[in-house]
Amino acid sequence: MNRQEFSTGKLHATRVLNELCSLRHFEALCDGIVKLTDGSVKISKAVLASGCPYFRILYEFEEGAQQGNNRTAEPTLDITCATFELILDFIYTGKVVIDNDNIEEILKASDLLLMTDLKELCIQYLLSKIDVDNCLGVLQFAQQFSCPRLVHYAKDFICEHFKHRQIVRTDEFRSLNEGRVKELLSQDGLSVKSEVDILTALVVWLNANLSSTPDVESMVTTCLRESSDLSYDPKFQRALQDLRASSPPWDSPGADRVRDALRKTRRIRSIRERGTKTVLACCDGQAVIYLVDVLGTGKHSGSHVVLPPLLVPRIRPALVVEGGYLFVLGGMRPGREKQMTNDIQRYDPTTNTWMLMSPMPYSCCSPHVIAHAGKLYVTGGFNDEVELEIPNLEEFDIYTNKWRSLPPIHNVRRGAAVAVADGKIYYIGGTPWREPPVGSLYFKVLDAVEIFCIKEEIWMAGPQLKVRRSHAAAVSHNGTVFVVGGARPIECPSAQGQLKVTGTEALFCDSPMGWTQLPNYTVPNEAKIHTTALVDKDHILIVGNADPSDTQRFNCFLLEGSGWVVPPGIDSILWAGTKTFYSFALFTLPAAALQELRFEETE
Repeated sequence: MNRQEFSTGKLHATRVLNELCSLRHFEALCDGIVKLTDGSVKISKAVLASGCPYFRILYEFEEGAQQGNNRTAEPTLDITCATFELILDFIYTGKVVIDNDNIEEILKASDLLLMTDLKELCIQYLLSKIDVDNCLGVLQFAQQFSCPRLVHYAKDFICEHFKHRQIVRTDEFRSLNEGRVKELLSQDGLSVKSEVDILTALVVWLNANLSSTPDVESMVTTCLRESSDLSYDPKFQRALQDLRASSPPWDSPGADRVRDALRKTRRIRSIRERGTKTVLACCDGQAVIYLVDVLGTGKHSGSHVVLPPLLVPRIRPALVVEGGYLFVLGGMRPGREKQMTNDIQRYDPTTNTWMLMSPMPYSCCSPHVIAHAGKLYVTGGFNDEVELEIPNLEEFDIYTNKWRSLPPIHNVRRGAAVAVADGKIYYIGGTPWREPPVGSLYFKVLDAVEIFCIKEEIWMAGPQLKVRRSHAAAVSHNGTVFVVGGARPIECPSAQGQLKVTGTEALFCDSPMGWTQLPNYTVPNEAKIHTTALVDKDHILIVGNADPSDTQRFNCFLLEGSGWVVPPGIDSILWAGTKTFYSFALFTLPAAALQELRFEETE
């Protein structure tokens, strides 16, 4: 008789876990004790080890367990009984209640117990609660408990909100120690109107710490800069003159200390720029990566700089930005079009260096890569071994440098667009054919949308597009998914083989209406071929060609208000027609890092 396996699916596991939770207080079923700062708790060692890596390691290597003894370990933890009960609740149910009163203890415990999933929930809570009044404390908290994603977000938040001097007025700023004040005020990324903001911050902090004896001269030379825009700064110079003359509003003990320090230093020598700059990163056919200032309106608008050479040269890689870094994934070795690569290189703008990361699980060219919550999700791409695209879905944690395989795409398609929004990955449109079959009247293009729920790790069907399309571009901005351009066949016998460029649709994630066509956002003809859509927190940008025969002239358009507009730096190396570019990404980096790259090129 043939054997056949039957299953109740996840229902059985859920029911067993619920039963274990209801039995957790039966002392007869407890075989261990955990000692805490204010008492002890009886536990089931098997359940505790299954949900907590710390205890699994502890029990696996417990002396006596390897000798076959049944001696019970009684670990002692610097955790309160109330917090440990919350930890147990999470292990048994996967749920935890976090508030302002317990967040510090839960994060501390999750860090100690190596519970990365619980730690991630704490990070999500803090990300949702960060504001001007607590951002400095959140940053210190994140640094203390090794939360790099939260550190990056908090630093960005502080730099962005510093220009209105709101942070300087908070109790958190006044209570910083000297070292943290210098670290804060010397950051390149701080957004300030002028160095007067930094000067004011120094005086405010010194007035709030009159009983301390900081090295004010060191603080002045470390924090203040002669000019933040490489030109004469009249506001800053006037403030220095007023300060030396003791005229209001500088008549205070803190101002006196700064004045004395300035007399000793005489002038501020640093001329590094402040703030951040968003540029377009482009990889050409010679494995050279350019940073092009297409969004700027200043004297460098339309200019470009070249990044240091890649550690492993390649063409047709994927470019993506996350955590303040630029990542280059996959591609082909120059001059060896059949040799695909699987390595990842990370560019750090603060050090102007590349670093090799843990390689991808497979080699490919032009994969789809999207960034979300400190992780990269890689799918698709092609090599000589697949008919369409590679169906794998792989997750890469940029902070732990580790890969994890996720459920693959069931209905892989060539030319699908990919975007992420609201914790979901959208796999949009495409065609099930690599090339149209011989004699086919129409090129089969789909309107299907599949969604991968990152938290649940399952695929499900999404709302169908209004217009079917292939080789479109997709991005998400403020929770809305935009699918831009692409093509579909003209369904008319007299137009056999001809393609129609499609318009733009949006999926508003908080609306049940499905996709909405946006006539005002139709892709301009100048960028209708090989359209690439890019996004950061402030911009949606498209790059494309006007003519399939002209692959060296790229046009850019910026989404503003009711439609696409030409960005300020359109007259650039992209439009010059001297290079062929294959990969793009919007990259926000410290303005000082871009300044140094320009300086190196002029030497």
